Amino acid sequence: MKKAIMSLAVAFAGLFATTNANATVYFQSNFDGLAPSTKVINGGLLSLGAYGEPANWGIVRDNALTIYGGQQFNGANSGNISGLSADLANGLNLLRMTGQYKTFAAYDGTPWNRAAEIGFQNTSWYFNYNSIAITNPTSDWVDFTLDLDLSGLATDVAHINMIQANFFVGGNAPGDFHVDNLKIETVSSIPEPSVASLLGFGALGLVATRLRRRS
Repeated sequence: MKKAIMSLAVAFAGLFATTNANATVYFQSNFDGLAPSTKVINGGLLSLGAYGEPANWGIVRDNALTIYGGQQFNGANSGNISGLSADLANGLNLLRMTGQYKTFAAYDGTPWNRAAEIGFQNTSWYFNYNSIAITNPTSDWVDFTLDLDLSGLATDVAHINMIQANFFVGGNAPGDFHVDNLKIETVSSIPEPSVASLLGFGALGLVATRLRRRS
């Protein structure tokens, strides 16, 4: 019986440690059903738009965000993400981007041989606060998570209001870069207990009380 209680305790402790109830979702899309000519995707609290060469064609291909190859710099970005100061004041101190990426060879069969990047960027000076570099080709979807701790920008109002999500391909080699199931949100780095975990701890307390009475 004691072993069972310990197992329950470990399980509920894990739930307590990983459950987070609060978040502000700024963008979420799987890009399904969008026309290839789409140039701007409205995700609710922000829009994702194209820049460079892809602006001529749109930014959707095969139901994914597509960064076209063949020019030195092509890409898409979100513009500035508005509202981060308020989120930070409410304890949502991590700006998080999740999704999947994949590389594509050129349509003439030329292998993918270039560098792509996913990042949180400054809208004025175009430096990266944090980023993921993709240099190796991958034919399968790869999951990614990119976090930016907003706490360090708490006193820098100018910077916290200049953050954007950015996706680009550098170099002149052919080949495209796809991003799918994209989500941009703010979350708390200190998880909060869920209703389920609180109920679980209550149940453990009742069981412990009964065992004490029996002994």
